[in-house]
This record gives sequence, structure tokens and C-alpha cells, in this order.
Amino acid sequence: MSCLAAVAIACAVTTAAASGSSGRLPAEGNRYALLVQGASGDPTYATLHRGWLDRLAASLRTRFKFDPWRLTVLAEQAGAGVERATADNVRATLARYAKEMKAGDLLFVMLIGHGGGDGADAKFNLVGPDLTIAEWNAILKPIPGQVALVDATSSSFPYLAGLAGPGRVIITATASFAQRYHTVFADAFVQAIEAPAADTDKNGRISLLEAFTHASRLVGLHYEQDGRLATERAMLDDTGDGIGRDATATGPDGLIAGLTYLDAAVVPKVADPEVQALLLRRQALTEQVDELRRRRPGMPPVEFDREFEKLIVELALVSRDVRRRGGE
Repeated sequence: MSCLAAVAIACAVTTAAASGSSGRLPAEGNRYALLVQGASGDPTYATLHRGWLDRLAASLRTRFKFDPWRLTVLAEQAGAGVERATADNVRATLARYAKEMKAGDLLFVMLIGHGGGDGADAKFNLVGPDLTIAEWNAILKPIPGQVALVDATSSSFPYLAGLAGPGRVIITATASFAQRYHTVFADAFVQAIEAPAADTDKNGRISLLEAFTHASRLVGLHYEQDGRLATERAMLDDTGDGIGRDATATGPDGLIAGLTYLDAAVVPKVADPEVQALLLRRQALTEQVDELRRRRPGMPPVEFDREFEKLIVELALVSRDVRRRGGE
């Protein structure tokens, strides 16, 4: 990579991350979510799991500004705006999303409750008949956008390899077949997406990687404070190989998750139409850079460097023009 490109990276990325205004326009693709609280099997768990589900749904609605039409909540007990967590309702929701979504959109799925079984027989406990991993794969396959799925249940480990695929972010609460006890990762993850401390790169947004890392830390603290050995260890895979890693390990997993956010990117809104056009162009270039970085693992290094340098230099030039026009 040339020296010009290196300078451009420092200039453009810093500028894009720091920009802000009281008026803001949304950017990036549309965001869809399916939140599922499965069968609890016990009144105590029913209350606990429903509380986590309701807090997550409220956060996506208010904090992350999800469109109500693109946010589906399924629970053990139906209610206002909430349908029962049945296999039919899961299928119907994802079938609708598959028709509406485009390649640049994001689907976030969160499973809260209990799981059981090993390998291909592992299942997330729904109300009524469950879905196998193969069935989950089949109904997720038509989704044209990016898929990020968090299985926060016991016995979720088989989903790591079972649902892994190109461009997907898969997070499980457990790291082995032996981890079958009730998990608290769902609670920790819901806390993490709202926690300022989770934003380790201080860009004002919390990526799925940052949420995964912070939630893993909270889980560890939970067991430490209870004076018990941890019976769960969360894993993340986004390379598609189904191997993954935990929050303390290093490795290729985490690149895509680190570029995936539940909130929408925003562009400052200004009165000058020419500056507004520059700001929109800068955001579009930033998104292209992120998308290129997501595709990097499957690209020849020379091709990645060539495309990256072209984008980052243009991004730096547009950012320079924004600063010259007083658009910051």
C-alpha cells in the first residue's frame, strides 16, 4: 500500500468517525430483526427470559430506531405486538424478510431460552415442534442480505458450525457439547449493546464484535461474583469455517463482526446542498470500504490492496473537500 493511501486512511477514517450534527440522515441498508423467546419449561425461567426479550426489543425500537415493520418479536406467550414462538411463525417471518430484503440489508436474529441435543440434532426449544439446524439453515438461505445470529441458549454450540457461512456472523453462548446448563449470555449481550464501556474503539457505535467481547466479560464476572466455575463460554464465527473463537483468543474471526452494527450509520444534515452531497458521498465511500473489508478473506491480496487504495484515496479527497467547505 502506498504512503498516500496510508495517510488517507488516517485522515478519512478519523474524519468520518468524528463527524456529527444535530440533524442527521440515515445511511447504510435497512435493518431487520427477529427476536425469539422459546419455551421456558419453568415459571422462573419464563419470567427471566421474557424480561431479557422485552428489554432487547425496547432497545432496538428506541435506541437503535428499528422500523416496527422490520422488527418481529416472538415469545412463549403472545401479547400486544408479540406472536407466539412457533416454527410456523419463524418460517413466516423469515419468508417475508427474504422477499423484502436486499443485498445491502442486515438481518439480526436472537434466540433466548433453552436448547438441547448434540451436533445436527441440536435444537432451540420453540413452542410446539422445534426446528433442526438444517431447517434453520434452509429458511435463512433465501435471505439476500447479511445474517447475524446470536443463539444465547444452553447447548447452542452446534449452531456455530451448523449455521456458519460466508458473510454470516454466528455467536453462541456455549463452546462445547458439554456446556448444557442454563446460560446468562442473553442478559449480558442485551446489556452490552447498550453499554458505553463496550465501545472500545470510541467511534460512538457498538459493533457485534464489541458487544460479544463485553458480554463475555460480563458473563465471567457473573460466575466470579457467584463464586462458581463458569458453565458457559461464548464463541463467535464470521469466517464461515464454523470453528470460531472466544473473546480472549486471537485469530481471523471478528473482522466482519467488527464492521457489523445494529444501529444505522448517520450523516450530518446541513443546509448547503453541495456540502450535503459531499457528506452523502463520504458515507457511501465509507460503507464501500467496510464492505470491501468484509470480503477481504476471500480476495487475492493484490486485488484487495488495489480496490482498497482506490476507495480510501477518494474517501480522503472527499473528506478534504468537506472540511474546506466547513461541513464538519
